[in-house]
Amino acid sequence: MSLFRKISTLSLVLALPLASFALQRAQLLPPNGQTYFRISNTVAFWEALQKSSLGQLWQDQQFQDFMGNPELEAWHNFFYDGDTDEETRVFVEQMEMLTGEVVLAFDSETENIFIIAAMSDDDFEQSLELDENLRTVTENPFDVVRRSFQGVEIIQHIDSPGTDNETSSWQTHIGNTFILGYNREWVEQCIIRLKNDPVTEPAGLPVFNMNLPVNDLIRQSLKGSSAEVAAKDQSLFNALGLLNVNYLSCRIEMHDDEMVVNSTLNARDLENGLFSLLDTEPSELPTVTFIPEDLTSLEVGRIDLPGLWQEIPAILQQIDPGTKPQFDMMLAMLQQQTGINLEQDLLENLGTQYLSFSIVENDSASSVIALELKDGMAFKQGLESALTSPSMQPYVAAALDISDFLNHSIYTLKQAPSDEQMGIAVTDDYLLYGNPDGLRQTLRAITSTGAANNAFEQSQLVQGLRRHVPSEAFGFSAIDWKKYMHIIVAELEHGEIPALIMQNWARSGSALPPPDFSKLPTAEHIAQFFNVSYQYIQAGNNGLHQKIILKY
Repeated sequence: MSLFRKISTLSLVLALPLASFALQRAQLLPPNGQTYFRISNTVAFWEALQKSSLGQLWQDQQFQDFMGNPELEAWHNFFYDGDTDEETRVFVEQMEMLTGEVVLAFDSETENIFIIAAMSDDDFEQSLELDENLRTVTENPFDVVRRSFQGVEIIQHIDSPGTDNETSSWQTHIGNTFILGYNREWVEQCIIRLKNDPVTEPAGLPVFNMNLPVNDLIRQSLKGSSAEVAAKDQSLFNALGLLNVNYLSCRIEMHDDEMVVNSTLNARDLENGLFSLLDTEPSELPTVTFIPEDLTSLEVGRIDLPGLWQEIPAILQQIDPGTKPQFDMMLAMLQQQTGINLEQDLLENLGTQYLSFSIVENDSASSVIALELKDGMAFKQGLESALTSPSMQPYVAAALDISDFLNHSIYTLKQAPSDEQMGIAVTDDYLLYGNPDGLRQTLRAITSTGAANNAFEQSQLVQGLRRHVPSEAFGFSAIDWKKYMHIIVAELEHGEIPALIMQNWARSGSALPPPDFSKLPTAEHIAQFFNVSYQYIQAGNNGLHQKIILKY
């Protein structure tokens, strides 16, 4: 069926903003087809998507004016580049038959596809008729051979027959299920299974699923390299801990007033490589007094920088044994120049829990990250000793601006533009990182002798986090996208992004018109389609689980 040479492209586009496990039909997938996408009900999914924030924004006329009001023909040219009008018509008609569950899988080695979809008898027969008609107009010849297996018809499509590029696919229809694949034995196995165990149609909320067998995909990517390169790349992936990841799965449920995304990273070990950066002990929403009431975003989590530092020598050793002595030499030189031991005087004084928050006022944002310190005084002494050592003075003078504020030093990089400057400051309990205005505001709140101010507890973000986040989570966040939209739109109006988009658009040769930035809607207009998002992440016996809730 010619549709299925094109549906893979469309399904990948569908999967970009979305992404768990399918139930009935996905169980028919072969072992080499575990990279898959699934929609539980295509019609219901699209109807629900139109109610989402992105769906409402896309239907807005002002936004369509900004996007160039692409016509249907442009979309056809985008998806069916190189096809005749008649071929496009057939493809569109065949896709319109996919109104229920659709499972699309890929063989990572051969790049062949497997399709399992709900389809009525009448639609299947009509699709076969369309294929027959297509043979008379397509520029790519194919033959059709009909056979039978256990009383069920199997249709073989032979593309480029009689040439070196000849390939065959097989399709069948049994009950209410359409099957397509590039392995006849698999299609026959599906027939046997479906005759004994009919599929029950999915019920409930429309769901989009994605499953990626990470370990298999990594190992497959190594097969195309030489033995030497493959061995080096495998050592790198192993050192980073990525070979311990079995799969990544995502499940998106479409509700009337929110989109809920549940993702699972199934891993055998969360203590090596990059995963050593994680501290999966539960975090608590802080009751500190320096978080402002009118915050735009809030994040709390844990990051184990000392743990990652301990892993770096092992990672370097596995990647390239020759880099380990160079790393040791660099540390020795740094200690000689600064007079401090980086690990003992700085890293060992770092805690693991951090919090960050931001405030958006008009088109500017002020943000601060506060990392807990085990011993703030020791960390401050180590930092000041390093920066004041004679050998470091020329570098410090060239790179840093040091200012005093309320008996605290703020260290800011000189080279950055004024609106992009970031700096650090140290208090008794926190290492602060942020823009200078945010740092001064935070230091002012920390050193205030007035009554404790916990007004931020009444904010929508904090109250939402307390409702949605379980006690086992080690990281969680909330963002008010209505407020943050001012920053996004300001970047599109005055930043470098529009020029980059237009350059890439011109190079791509896309059939779709480029966006017209002179018609970009205002931040206030776009913000009306968005609300607040919440997310959290927790560790379990089998890896990591993340949940994201996008309110409409």
